[in-house]
Amino acid sequence: MTKGFTLGKFAPLHKGHQFLIESALQQVEQLIIVVYACEELPNCSLQTRINWITHLYPTVQVIAAPDGPKEVGYSIEITQKHDAYLMQLLKGQYFDCFFSSEPYGEHVSRAFNCKDIRVDQARIHVPISGTQVRSNVNMCAEFLSPLVFNSLVKLNK
Repeated sequence: MTKGFTLGKFAPLHKGHQFLIESALQQVEQLIIVVYACEELPNCSLQTRINWITHLYPTVQVIAAPDGPKEVGYSIEITQKHDAYLMQLLKGQYFDCFFSSEPYGEHVSRAFNCKDIRVDQARIHVPISGTQVRSNVNMCAEFLSPLVFNSLVKLNK
């Protein structure tokens, strides 16, 4: 059985994330998605973001990472901290591949001794980011599933 994983804040889950998840699902038999806590979207809980994923992708396994490292960047200290956290969180699991759209795919896949698969890193297929969506949900509605868009509208009332 081929097994892969990906991770993110999914704050909010947008069509770029969905493209990544769907690409991964086409290549593996089992997909695990690690969802980190997120301070950038304070009205949207970790559980809400997990619920979006499990509703849209019922075959994936989601693992919450509420206490994951908050530092971002690519210094040796930061990448080692993230890798150590993930190794503990996913202790004892073997993966064939790690899917991402970010440079951190290199160090995470190396830590898990699995294939680094980048999906639309240049954002050509789906030109959106979580930062763009957070800055104006209504202007980015086309990049959100109705489930996510409606949820965000309710949260922001």
